[in-house]
Amino acid sequence: MDYIEKNVNEFVKDRFRELIEDLNVITYEFDLQLYRFTYVSRMAGSILGYPTSEWFKKGFWFEHLHEDDKKWASHFSRYNISLNKDHEFEYRMIASDGTIKWFKDIVSIVHVNNNPVSLYGVLIDMTDRKQTEKELLESKERYKTLVEQQTEMITRWKPDGTFTYVNEVYCNFFSKSREELIGKRYIPQMPVEDLERFSKFFMSLDKNNPVGQFTHRVIRPDGEIRWLRWTDTAILDDAGNIIEYQTVGRDITARKRAETALKESEQQLQLIFENAPIGMALTDLSKSFIKVNKAYCDIIGYSKKELLTMTYEEITHPDDVKIENEILDQTIDGTGNNFHFEKRYIHKNGRIVYVDLRLNVLRDTLGKPYQQIAQVVDITERIIAEQKLKQTQARLTAVLNNLPNVAIYEYGEEINFVSENIMDILGYPAEEFMKNESLFSNLMLEDDIVIYDDKVARWKRDGAKGVISNEIRVRNKQNEIIWLEDHMYEVNPGNARPYYSGIMIDITQQKKTQLKMLETETKLSAILRNLPKVIIYQSGMGNDFISDNIEEMIGYTPAEVLESKYFFGSIMHQEDMMAVKNSISNWHKAGDEGILNMEFRVKKKNGGYIWIEDHMFKVKVNEKESYLSGILIDITDRKLAEQKISRSLKEKELLLKEIHHRVKNNLQVVSSLLKLQSGYVKDESSLDLLIDSQNRVRSMALVHQKLYQSKDFSEIDFPEYLKQLSEHLLNVFKTKSGDISVIVNSADVNLGIDLAVPCGLILNELISNSLKYAFPEGKKGEIKIDFKFTDEIYEIIISDNGIGFPDEINYKETKSLGLQLVNTLVGQIDGNITMENKAGTTFNIRFGKK
Repeated sequence: MDYIEKNVNEFVKDRFRELIEDLNVITYEFDLQLYRFTYVSRMAGSILGYPTSEWFKKGFWFEHLHEDDKKWASHFSRYNISLNKDHEFEYRMIASDGTIKWFKDIVSIVHVNNNPVSLYGVLIDMTDRKQTEKELLESKERYKTLVEQQTEMITRWKPDGTFTYVNEVYCNFFSKSREELIGKRYIPQMPVEDLERFSKFFMSLDKNNPVGQFTHRVIRPDGEIRWLRWTDTAILDDAGNIIEYQTVGRDITARKRAETALKESEQQLQLIFENAPIGMALTDLSKSFIKVNKAYCDIIGYSKKELLTMTYEEITHPDDVKIENEILDQTIDGTGNNFHFEKRYIHKNGRIVYVDLRLNVLRDTLGKPYQQIAQVVDITERIIAEQKLKQTQARLTAVLNNLPNVAIYEYGEEINFVSENIMDILGYPAEEFMKNESLFSNLMLEDDIVIYDDKVARWKRDGAKGVISNEIRVRNKQNEIIWLEDHMYEVNPGNARPYYSGIMIDITQQKKTQLKMLETETKLSAILRNLPKVIIYQSGMGNDFISDNIEEMIGYTPAEVLESKYFFGSIMHQEDMMAVKNSISNWHKAGDEGILNMEFRVKKKNGGYIWIEDHMFKVKVNEKESYLSGILIDITDRKLAEQKISRSLKEKELLLKEIHHRVKNNLQVVSSLLKLQSGYVKDESSLDLLIDSQNRVRSMALVHQKLYQSKDFSEIDFPEYLKQLSEHLLNVFKTKSGDISVIVNSADVNLGIDLAVPCGLILNELISNSLKYAFPEGKKGEIKIDFKFTDEIYEIIISDNGIGFPDEINYKETKSLGLQLVNTLVGQIDGNITMENKAGTTFNIRFGKK
């Protein structure tokens, strides 16, 4: 191997090792037969803290795995090795200082004859919240090249292949003696394709091309294939004919292997660079990008093509440019080679990206920097989480200091803290508790101290796992008993001694409330026991309940009732089933608002039926959870009483109907008597008096007729009454009325008997007057009756288009019996009457409801 070639290989090897050793990862070689590491990079000591000698001990890897990862990690590795399968996985290891380190292990398997013999791997430190998951993967195989010191082989031989001279190096290389070679022909064994090129090469040598170089492979007697590089010279006679060849060769197998290894290493390094889980970028001293990987592009948002036309300053946050410039200055002046810092990029979409950046400076053999390689981990989520954590801690501190019934404490070998609001709970300032560690124990009630100490001691013996909760009583400064709810847990910070932290909540008021609730429940239970006809129930959320006295009501025990979800449906009377279902359905449609009241019959265990009144309502625990609760009341006695009253009412209704019917008949008899009497009266004025009396009686009889025909016997259909009354009067006065029509416009209103009778008499008088006097000598005309009800006021308007009311007569002070009766009746119903004498006569009567 010549001097230049050796220096080139050494330079490439050193540069590759320098790049690997400076990366923040552990590269290793693990022998599967020895079951130990045979090589680890120098970062192994700085990351886990164990010297290299410890790493090389058998079983080091398994022994330092985290206890929870030992079983699955070793099984996972053995399984993949058994399949000759490269693999990667994440697990934890215990460092020399006891801390836990997370690693991503990328493993390559080296096998011979399809049998695994060793592992080459890269351990990436994932500890910093696994933000270093994108660490550069080390090369799966260490770059190893055996450099052997070579000397040239010299031979001379004739064109027919007969050796005339060989040196010792040649003999040793081919394991031949000079006697075996000189004077004989010998062509080393070589691959067929090389042998063909070998023949062609020597045929190409002539007087015009006497010197040439040829490289080929040979197969040594032991089967090893070696590469040889020859410089061949054709020795010519005076005529220019080749009479002999002189060859000088050297073994270049090491160089060939080095070239192959370097090519493989560069390919592997390129693969690692391109596929590294962390962002990687190669830049020059002008800040321009030379190479970037996919992960880096994903972090920044720009494509490779875009970044290779940019500088890293263009994507750096303006406030961080100064830091980058200072680092570049240190790189150039030689004061810095490796840098680790956090900075901000501006993503392509404009958002800020926080990164953890490790920068390694690449220098030439003279120590002059020429490039920088950056390893970038996106820590945006971590930074945002830390910012949110700080905000949360600030809010929590503010909340805790303003919650008088909550206090926080911490205690241990190196820590002793109590929050200030302990003063609000016990009346002692926090400083007193921190100065006197036994103060709190002295304030506890003796009975609670024994229970508390025993429970805490058992919790610590079991490993202090989870949170331990206690309720304890202490005396405050005023010697009052305070109930505290204590929640304590162990804190293991990793880099410090463990300590205990907890929260104390003043639950004194809650305890008092619970006591009151217990008293209330006791009283309620006593009440329920003594009220056999009132049942309380609850259904839903897995807490179905019905009070014990249900058995006294229907004969079934609570257990029998709660056994079936639809128990009451199974014992409900069939005639009540549909009404109950409709009530529940309508209640659900209305959003389960208010209380649903239902009455239905259920069959007792002994076979009889009882009436139950159900008052059901929904109790909302929160937005999503609710249950049904209610009260069942035995109303059988009430129902029997209601049925008895109903029968009595029906009897009274029949009696009242009969009374109205008889009154109406009696009035009809009076009316008939008056009509008969009128047949014997010859005097016209006396006849008119009898007819008027008959009409008045008829108007009252019509009211009673309508009453016994109505449903409730207290009101009549007044529009229908007006219609029949007007038809009757038209019929009575048909000889005088001529061509007169009566028009009735009435609101759909019912009137009670106390208003119907006087109103009927008033209408009888006013309509009769119009029929008798408004249209003399058979004059054609119209009488209009309007009945209105507006704003609780009744209004009756009787109008005609006749000759009008005489001006000389005052309708309120007339001697006419009919008008006197009208005025009297208007006063009787607390109304008022007005008259308008234009284009006929109009009477307006207004009165209120009674």
